[in-house]
Amino acid sequence: MKQAMNPIKRTIFTAGALFLSVIVVPICCAADSDSSPPQQVNEEAAPTTSSLQNYSGLADLITMICDDALERFQGFYGSSVVKVEPFTTIGYYERNKQSELGMTLADQMTATINNETLANQNNNSGLTTQKLNGVLQEVDGFLRIHISGINAAGERTSYVVSVEMSEPIYRALHTYL
Repeated sequence: MKQAMNPIKRTIFTAGALFLSVIVVPICCAADSDSSPPQQVNEEAAPTTSSLQNYSGLADLITMICDDALERFQGFYGSSVVKVEPFTTIGYYERNKQSELGMTLADQMTATINNETLANQNNNSGLTTQKLNGVLQEVDGFLRIHISGINAAGERTSYVVSVEMSEPIYRALHTYL
């Protein structure tokens, strides 16, 4: 047989629960969030990072990555052709494998980056080498793309793009050629 709770105990229990939920929990949460010091990031040591969102599919993502690279490398490369190397996929057990995604990105990047210097290619003497390469890596459900470039003057720049992985991106990343 079930015993009914004493009305006095019920009132004390309800008042205690109300006190905890209204007074104690917000104070603890506010104190906890204010206690952590702001983190400082050394931006000179690490490449810049961007995060792409709201893509509708693999083709849209590749276009967004290439457009982002075109914007970031604006004015960096000279008038000579940029040699784009296939993007290498690295992982826990694989080392430097060529994936479908890496080849597709390199192909699209070649068209996008070199299209900007198309008007100046006729004046190219072919003596300078400019390069663009990338590394693809799966990290905690995200695709991390590290893109690096070297221009004709020998200057280097790089940045990182992070994208939340979908199933088509996962398949393209893990389809090796």
